[in-house]
Amino acid sequence: MLYPHLMKSVAIKELKENLAYWTDLAAQGEMIEVTKYNHAYIRMIPVVENGLSIGKDVGRVSLKAVGKNLSRGKWLKYLEEDRG
Repeated sequence: MLYPHLMKSVAIKELKENLAYWTDLAAQGEMIEVTKYNHAYIRMIPVVENGLSIGKDVGRVSLKAVGKNLSRGKWLKYLEEDRG
């Protein structure tokens, strides 16, 4: 284990019940060790490269799928503005 004092630990049952919480922690930089029958089972670590970019309007604005030619690229401009 690289840095045991920096790693959070969670039982697999708890992970299943609160998956969004634990994956959000890992995405924010936490190292999470998942245990099964009180033994280390897997580790979740954040992805450093090519992370998911979530814009400021996520969940507030719905986008409709349209062809690129129909929107004349306007949706690309909107996504670029949203991600800042």
